[in-house]
Amino acid sequence: MKKSLAIVAVLIAVLLTGCTPKEVKTTGNISVYTRDASSGTRTAFFEFISVVEATPLTASAIEVTSAADMATKVSADENGIGYTNMEIAAANPSLLALSYNGVAASETNVLNGTYKLARPFNLVTRATGTFSSPEQEQIVLAFVDFLMNSTEGQEVVTSKGGIVEAGKDTAWDTLKAKYPLLAGDVSTYTIKTGGSTSVDSSVKAALEAFQALTGVKFEMNHTGSSDGFKRTLGADKDSVNAVDVGFASRAFKAEETVALGIVSGAYCVDAIVVVVNAKNTVLTDATTEMIHNIYTGVTKTWDELAK
Repeated sequence: MKKSLAIVAVLIAVLLTGCTPKEVKTTGNISVYTRDASSGTRTAFFEFISVVEATPLTASAIEVTSAADMATKVSADENGIGYTNMEIAAANPSLLALSYNGVAASETNVLNGTYKLARPFNLVTRATGTFSSPEQEQIVLAFVDFLMNSTEGQEVVTSKGGIVEAGKDTAWDTLKAKYPLLAGDVSTYTIKTGGSTSVDSSVKAALEAFQALTGVKFEMNHTGSSDGFKRTLGADKDSVNAVDVGFASRAFKAEETVALGIVSGAYCVDAIVVVVNAKNTVLTDATTEMIHNIYTGVTKTWDELAK
């Protein structure tokens, strides 16, 4: 009897072992995903990993249209690697956000300077006298003040993953006194924004909050950071694509003369994170050299990294 029970126990153990799924190792070619050339996220990321004209991007890189599209593509490709913002990465369980040079992406690590893949979310307005009317100018400046300086505006930004410094704690009820037009009906006014797609979430939330407080409507047409300056102060400032406020998910370039705008500057800081598919078995941390080599085509396969 004891012998029979022992045999049964062995058989059960063998069966259970056979039913345990084996981990599938990540092997084969690395699918390198990147943003298009108008993207501020791409510009900032490539500066961090030193992908410049002298060391161009690998020819096999696959371009995506937005931060959200990057998350979609990498989460569907077990061999994929890409980069997006911290909020989008955290919200997608099919992505694995890698630490960078041994430091995890977090609000604390961005503010204390230990997480280095961080960039500003910048804005710029049109120049004085170039809005559709003086009233439109006042409405736009009121929104920018709400976004950048009010307690309520900064809380909205924080709720959407933006990282803000402490101290901007002026109540909107105090700030709005500077804009007498808001004392009346302003529901016929519409604020137009454009530029970076990475700011979509926080800017939309701020515009919705401002609309709830004032009745002002909004239109968003975000196509990339390069258009943030172009459509407020640059070549498209008087075109059908012109906007009141332009956004960039990077520092403005020297040739982007944002000093011409009434207001320009950062409304928050954001972390860029390197992401792989959640099923990836090779990486949990990314070093600058490693990511540089992947994006320039020096490292082509996951097997090279698994050694």
